[in-house]
Parts: sequence; structure tokens; C-alpha cells
Amino acid sequence: MLKRILRKGVRMLSHWLYEDNPDAVQDSPVIYPWINAVLLKTLRESPLIRPSYLWGALHGAHLAKALDLPAVSLIEFGVAGGNGLVALDLIAQRIERIFGIHAQAYGFDTGAGLPIPEDLRDCPNLFAGGDYPMDVAKLRSRLARAELILGKIDETLPTFITKSGFAPVAFVSVDVDLYTSSKHVLRLLEGEAKMLLPRIHCFFDNITGFTYSPYNGERLAIEEFNEEHPSRKISPIFGARHYVPKPFANEGWVDKLFMAHILDHDHYSRPDGLTRIPRVDLVGKQ
Repeated sequence: MLKRILRKGVRMLSHWLYEDNPDAVQDSPVIYPWINAVLLKTLRESPLIRPSYLWGALHGAHLAKALDLPAVSLIEFGVAGGNGLVALDLIAQRIERIFGIHAQAYGFDTGAGLPIPEDLRDCPNLFAGGDYPMDVAKLRSRLARAELILGKIDETLPTFITKSGFAPVAFVSVDVDLYTSSKHVLRLLEGEAKMLLPRIHCFFDNITGFTYSPYNGERLAIEEFNEEHPSRKISPIFGARHYVPKPFANEGWVDKLFMAHILDHDHYSRPDGLTRIPRVDLVGKQ
């Protein structure tokens, strides 16, 4: 019994010293342990924050910092009740404290629920027009400074892209359910390179389980985007469960992490701080 208690105590101490303590992993040859420690510490302090959003946003902010950019944008497409946008609003505030750069959260939604599915690729077996409506006044009262943009995305997003003068996009969540809406959302990634980071962490919510496939919904929109854009690609983050904090390795959201590669971006080849100076010891181990 005493040995079990001691072992548990050692595990808890190790967890505190390393996994939850950013200062303890500053010298790691890769950035993942530090990002993960920041994530766990942040979640402990702010339980309303979603780890699926925080992980990608932290990586995006770290890249922006490595590129000497003063600000980033975090975007959620498909706000519904608003818990995700509230979380993204909190994340933006945390990013400013951690990285010393400005972060602004934006949420796009019709405000009246899902549009009516237009064809079979919209998964009408799963969704109907008006699903996931929003209490706009209630949500606005919960937001500190996130901007809620209401209307049809195919109308509001082009206006946003051309007129807002927003900071480069560092993180995107896509939770619009329908294939047609996902096609409209991905127009963001067609914009000028200066409005995007060279690599953007993305979270696609509706791609696993149910009847999702490469032939409908968000997955089909991704497939077609990649076919249509030689210099802009969206890829899963392969083996992501090995890189997120251990407590989340088997969580479903890990399979929904993607990265948009803006291959024609002027800064795509600049060092991004993911790896530090490698070293090899005398027995050949890195």
C-alpha cells in the first residue's frame, strides 16, 4: 500500500514538474512539450477553454511570434450556442499574456441555425435547416471582445476578407456541418498570403463517425479544395495523438486536427521554432 502511494506521488510530482510546468521544458529540442505544458496549465486555470481550440491556437501564436508578427486572428465558423466562441475569446486573451502579441477572435454564423441542405452531399440525413439556432443577445453578453459576424457565410466572408484589415489568420475551426457551407468557408484560404500565416492549424468538427466520408460534408470540401489549389493544401496532422498532451492522446478531437499549408507564402520556408538546434550525444542519441 505504501509503495503504491509513493509511486502515485512520484507520478503526480513528475506531472507537475514537467507536463504542467512550461519552465521545466524550456530546453526541449522541440516545442511540443512547452506548448503542451502551457495548454495544461491554462486548462487548469480556465476550464471553459476547449483543448481542441487551445492546442491549435497556441501553435499558431507561436509561429506568429517566430515570424515577428504583432497580431493574429482566430476564427470559428459555425458558432451555434456560442460556447466555442466564448472559449476562443478567452484563448485570445491568454495568447496576449503568453506571447505578447495581440489576438482577436471572430465567429461566423447565420444566427438562425443551419441553412437548408441543398443536396445529398450536405448530409440531409443528419441535418435540417434551422438546426443549432443562436440566442444572439445572450451570446453577445458573454463575449469580452470577440466579434460575432452574422449572416450567410457566402455573403459575410468575402466582405470580411476584403474590408476588415484583420491580422493574419493563425487558427480556424470549421463546424458548419454542410458540404456547401464548408465550400464557402474554405474561400478564406484562397485569400492573399499576407492575411494568412504560412501554416494554419485547423479543427474540422464533422469528419469522424456518423455517415461522414470523402464524398460528403466537410471531408469532401477539403478533398475538392486540395484538387483545385496547387499551392494551397489542407492535410491532417499525422500522428497528432503522439504530440498532444498525454491526457488527451485518445480523445476524439485529436483526429480532427488539420493544417492548411500556404505553399506560395513568402514566409513558408522561414524557421518556425518547432525544432531548436539539434544535438547528438556520443552514443548517437538525439
